[in-house]
Amino acid sequence: MDDLLQSAKHTTFMSTIDLKSGYHQINVHPADRDKTAFVCPFGTFRFKRMPFGLRNAPGTFQRLMDMFCRNLPAMAYLDDIIVLSPTFDQHLLDLETVFLKLKDYKLRANRSKCHFARSRVKYLGLWIT
Repeated sequence: MDDLLQSAKHTTFMSTIDLKSGYHQINVHPADRDKTAFVCPFGTFRFKRMPFGLRNAPGTFQRLMDMFCRNLPAMAYLDDIIVLSPTFDQHLLDLETVFLKLKDYKLRANRSKCHFARSRVKYLGLWIT
């Protein structure tokens, strides 16, 4: 959080991107799917995608997001991404870079929860100006 607040001091434009269905965007390795099995009245089922509630799910997802943000003008905490830029033109370029990488990683954003090119945004419950 300290890094984010320090970076925000030198920025004019901010965008927040919320990922759709967070953990469910990560495939469970086929060899590990039996470990996610559960029984209900309709039969035995196992997850193909990482469910919320697995012990290592937050750490696995954060590792993915750390790799995603590497060499990007963005920071992420779990499924919340923030992009910080000093100028509007740079912000458009930064957003394009982030969107292309989202496509490469096959991650989808929740459009209704995204906010673009703002001078003030709410991120992780804090207003950043």
